[in-house]
Amino acid sequence: MPSAERARLGLAIVCLGMLVGPLDTTVNTAFPVITRAFSLPLRDIQWVVIPFVVAQSAFALVFGHLGDRLGHRRIFAFGLIASALTHAAVALAPDYPIMVAMRAAQGAAVGITLSCAPALVTLMFVPEAKGRVLAAYAAASSLGMAVGPWLGGLLLDVFDWPSVYWFRVPLALAALALLPLAPHTPLPRAPGAQSASAQGDSGFDWAGAAGLPAVMACLALALAELTRPDAGAATGLALLAAGAAGTVWFVRHENRAAHPVLRIAPFRSLPFSALQAGSVAVSLAGFANLLLLPYVFTQEAGVSIATAGLLLSTYPGGSVVGSLVLGRLAHRWPVRSAMVVGLGGSAAGLLLTAALLAGPPVPMLLALGMFICGFGQGLFTVAYMDATTSMLPVEERGVAGSLVNVTRLLGVVLGATLIGWLREMTGHSGISFAIVGGALAAFTLIFAGLQRRGVGS
Repeated sequence: MPSAERARLGLAIVCLGMLVGPLDTTVNTAFPVITRAFSLPLRDIQWVVIPFVVAQSAFALVFGHLGDRLGHRRIFAFGLIASALTHAAVALAPDYPIMVAMRAAQGAAVGITLSCAPALVTLMFVPEAKGRVLAAYAAASSLGMAVGPWLGGLLLDVFDWPSVYWFRVPLALAALALLPLAPHTPLPRAPGAQSASAQGDSGFDWAGAAGLPAVMACLALALAELTRPDAGAATGLALLAAGAAGTVWFVRHENRAAHPVLRIAPFRSLPFSALQAGSVAVSLAGFANLLLLPYVFTQEAGVSIATAGLLLSTYPGGSVVGSLVLGRLAHRWPVRSAMVVGLGGSAAGLLLTAALLAGPPVPMLLALGMFICGFGQGLFTVAYMDATTSMLPVEERGVAGSLVNVTRLLGVVLGATLIGWLREMTGHSGISFAIVGGALAAFTLIFAGLQRRGVGS
């Protein structure tokens, strides 16, 4: 086990590199600028989000599994190189279709980077420190999300939309240059397990690695197509059928594979599945802040893009505070209680925002609603990370860390599609927030009931 000083240095370096993901919140501030630059309707901004999130989710799981086999540090370094290249590619995109394609490549690169980051940081420390380390990691991620909208506003005041991608290129390269200073940690192995080199390439689940992104893409595109006002139902239903059939195939294949990309067995446990559903739900609902409020601030409240970015930072800023609070209370507050309080807090923040949007928008009061929502999400996220990594064996720490990212991202892609559709259907942001907040409150009651019955612990 490395010294405490070197372990802390390693934690700082990994957190620096993984910020290429959370700092994508700079793009949310740029939504109005991008739609104006490419003459897009508001609905089409979802294609800045969906390809990025789908690719990030799928590649995080695949490369989390690879990290468990080949080394988390090696995969993390490869992700940093890919992130630097793909961020530059998005910034150089000459038109919107190419930008969307490059966003998919960027999402894959960020997914590779984040896939092994939680495993790296937890394995640098003694097992007893896992809760505190995960709280620090979650706080750093939330801090990146908090700084992102504010930084995006500053960049957009001086430069055009490509700036929200360019600035992350040197960030990735700096983390890559510092990575040799981080301590090396051996891969944990189950008793009697072979190393990846002993298993050979034949031990890797290539079919599952290729099939997972395809299945996720079909399901995401089906949802986007079916919620598009002028869409043809046939295309959406065909994609949905393909995604459903692919899901059945993937589950059966993973059950038979010797070394599956994603073991299905843990999902047969209601406690484990309830945790994952909670993470998706809170991320889906919370994305309403980042999708709808940039337009409320700039078009209805009349604030500048820089001020809008600063105000949007209060949502992830609340997550930072929530993460740090639970980090302090990790040994005294049961994770089940923290998750219920976190979900309820997020729902309360969304419902407060809905009430505030019933009249003329007051930016500072809306910031309060965002902070409360973010605080609840921060509480939930740290408790969820601790519970998920505890319920999977240590030799699957890469997959466990990837699930933390993937469930959040699935919530984001569902939020980008469904909340945008809901806003078009209701014609009012306040009503959209009320529906989303009410749905999360109902989910919280169900989740709390499962906790009382001993589920989710």
